[in-house]
Amino acid sequence: MDYAEATEYIRGIEKYGSVLGLDNMRRLTAELGNVENTLNIIHIAGTNGKGSCGAFIDAILRDAGYSVCRYVSPAVFEYREHFQYNGENITEDELAAVISRVRRAADNICPHPTVFEVETAAAFLYCTDKKCDYAILETGMGGRYDAVNIISKSKMSVITSIGMDHTAFLGDTIEKIAYEKAGIIKENGSVVSAVQIKAAADVIEDVCIEKHARLTVADKLSNIRQNVFDYDDMRDVKISLNGAFQPYNAAAAIEVCTELGISEEHIRCGLANTKWRGRFETICENPLIIADGAHNPAAAAALADTIRENFGGKRLNFIMGVLKDKEYNKIAALTAPLADMIYTVTPDNARALNAKSLADAVRVYNKNVEATDIKTAVKKCAADKERVTIAFGSLSYLGDLTKAVENEKV
Repeated sequence: MDYAEATEYIRGIEKYGSVLGLDNMRRLTAELGNVENTLNIIHIAGTNGKGSCGAFIDAILRDAGYSVCRYVSPAVFEYREHFQYNGENITEDELAAVISRVRRAADNICPHPTVFEVETAAAFLYCTDKKCDYAILETGMGGRYDAVNIISKSKMSVITSIGMDHTAFLGDTIEKIAYEKAGIIKENGSVVSAVQIKAAADVIEDVCIEKHARLTVADKLSNIRQNVFDYDDMRDVKISLNGAFQPYNAAAAIEVCTELGISEEHIRCGLANTKWRGRFETICENPLIIADGAHNPAAAAALADTIRENFGGKRLNFIMGVLKDKEYNKIAALTAPLADMIYTVTPDNARALNAKSLADAVRVYNKNVEATDIKTAVKKCAADKERVTIAFGSLSYLGDLTKAVENEKV
């Protein structure tokens, strides 16, 4: 199997959808020798901030000299982003090799494993092959029944900000969603939680008590300025990622790495040099175009705060594209009043909300809206030198957006 055959195989099993429960995943990993049990795993769940927090932890550990694998979801710019080693994507040959091994095991299992189960098993194999010191593994949608959660132990369970998302699967209250996310907490384990609203914090604390797990809350932030903050007795900590909520993700990473015995020097260097695409990222300097993956109300609220902090008084264009199972009316309510002009687009995703329906929702809060395609939206924004453009919503369209921006600059 080569790379093209591997990715074609993945596309072919998308028909199996998603399945709750871990029985199939247990069968799959047993076929592969349960290699996940050999890994030092930092397991991350949460509604928002998983990728950013994982990126901070990764950069800090690598600055301290450790080798690190990461398994992230979703991939934004190319498929190989799912699997990373020391900041680099898996090679095409490596990906083909691990998917081939998983396919041989999956073909023995009925019902056939889902895409996420196959990818998670591939991540376990890849991390093992790389003999990494640490494996940073993100959950997909939830936690308790997420494929990654077949692991029997973890070095650290990390829970980033919890908000309302995937309510059809995880529950229609913060408490229910927090309970699912807290499902990654292991008996007698170590847990780091970002600052949470009280309803979520109470659930996490209760689960930790039940599991006899030690909980650390990353609640020592103070004196937050743009990309600089104090944390406990660390003064003027600088981070490289933009966004109003990034200090909170960084705070969780500080607590994780402190727990692992990493020095303040390496923590500071790692935070200052972290790279993570698609998170309030400048993808064009002139005119200024910024891409962000704010795809639910909590993320949209943080994005709105970031826009006010960075561009208060500036004229703005928005490009918006979302999935139809998201609370797009709430996203529009939080963000649309800030823009002078809004272009809605349809992401290349089976779950996408079409541009016209999103425009209808946005029009309640801002009359200056036009449904169009990504290339046209980018062309119009690129020609508008007077305004800053913020493109946000589903991460699934930011790759196409970035390509359109690059083509426009040629």
